Amino acid sequence: MEKIILVIYNYFAKNRRIFYFVFALAFLFVTWFALHIKFEEDITKIIPRDKNTDKVNEIFQNSKFIERLVIMVSLKDTTTEEPDNLVAFADAFGETVQNKLAPYIKKVNFKVDDDLALNLFETINHHLPIYLNDSDYLAIDSLITAEKIKSSLQYDIRTLSSPAGIVLKKVISNDPVGLSFIALKKLQQLQYDKNFELYDDYVVTNDHKNLLLFITPAYPPNNTGENTKFIAGLDNILNDLSSKDFKNIDASYFGAVAGFAANALQLRQDTNITVGITVLVLFLFLGLYFRKVLAPVIILIPVLFGGLFSLTCIYFIKGRLSVIAMGTGSVVLGVAVNYSLHVFNHYRHTKSIEQVIKDLTIPLTVGSFTSIGGFFCLEFVQSDMLKDLGLFAGFSLIGACVCSLLFLPHFVTTKREENHHKIIQFSWIDKMASYNPEYNKFIVIGILLLTIVFWIYRKQCRF
Repeated sequence: MEKIILVIYNYFAKNRRIFYFVFALAFLFVTWFALHIKFEEDITKIIPRDKNTDKVNEIFQNSKFIERLVIMVSLKDTTTEEPDNLVAFADAFGETVQNKLAPYIKKVNFKVDDDLALNLFETINHHLPIYLNDSDYLAIDSLITAEKIKSSLQYDIRTLSSPAGIVLKKVISNDPVGLSFIALKKLQQLQYDKNFELYDDYVVTNDHKNLLLFITPAYPPNNTGENTKFIAGLDNILNDLSSKDFKNIDASYFGAVAGFAANALQLRQDTNITVGITVLVLFLFLGLYFRKVLAPVIILIPVLFGGLFSLTCIYFIKGRLSVIAMGTGSVVLGVAVNYSLHVFNHYRHTKSIEQVIKDLTIPLTVGSFTSIGGFFCLEFVQSDMLKDLGLFAGFSLIGACVCSLLFLPHFVTTKREENHHKIIQFSWIDKMASYNPEYNKFIVIGILLLTIVFWIYRKQCRF
């Protein structure tokens, strides 16, 4: 294999323009398809898939109740009672949300639907005997006396003359003496919580200090990519209203959509911080060790190429990738760096790229099989996220290894540098790496003793 790589290297070394063209073409090719891959932010894919978890995921994806977002509006001063302010906030909030966040909302339930109430009365009237018992017929006898009918009709006239008559005229015409109210009172027994009531068609607590609004998002809770945008827009609206027109009102929300989006956002932030710190440390370490400004950049070329190569392969295999898996796959950064680090450091000692290729081709390719195979074995687990992680990490190492052997040698040195071989000045890192601890009997005995201690306490770990 090293002969083939040497032939390719020598050809590109004599034709530098062709090399740069081929490298640029390969880089643009993997970049193009990597940018077209579809990223998913489904946090439930972390959980291993089996019959039980599939049922739970089905509930989260299809349950209208669980996916609903509840907004609680309350007064900052808990000693006061101002329900009209709560209603005014709800009106302003409802109008703003439906205008600015329409693509992310399937349905809003801010007020009690008048048509729903009318349909309930109509259903009770059509099936009234089902809701009645013997004692209820005695109550009906008292409602249909001449005096009671006259009193009920006078009350109906007053109601029809008021603004409420526009809504209630159909109810009154179907049931002028109010027989359906007997059955309606029985339905109140089905009320889950008696601490809530209606105020101006809004659901408020009995003390008139809290008001509830309900939003059904357009996307299921596990679609954290779109729901993160929805939650961000919701936060902006709430903060804007509370800071300008309604400074005495607080608003908060809860629900599966908010929880899933917050968890996914936290994972992305943690991943960015981890990768950022890793790259920074690598830059500083490699720059100090090799004492070349461009050394860290050159060494990280195969890492970047490997990541883009992996995204391209996954694009052709399945077309999508979990963002969480890609973030977790950043752990391969340290493994992928080793390939280019071996090439760069070995050249530092030999000052001959041909010799580097002869010495490292077999060790790099054979040695990478274990790491790549280990990651690809994740395809046999039950977690979708771990399967994506295995694909991303495995193909990243393949791309980094290929780039380290085919492209990196041309960036490491030039013919002029090879002809002017300089003596290496070993740093403290080289001296530390050249130390052979296996010949120190105290270290060997210490390792043996610690192994016994670890064996004794191994069962203290709980999974």
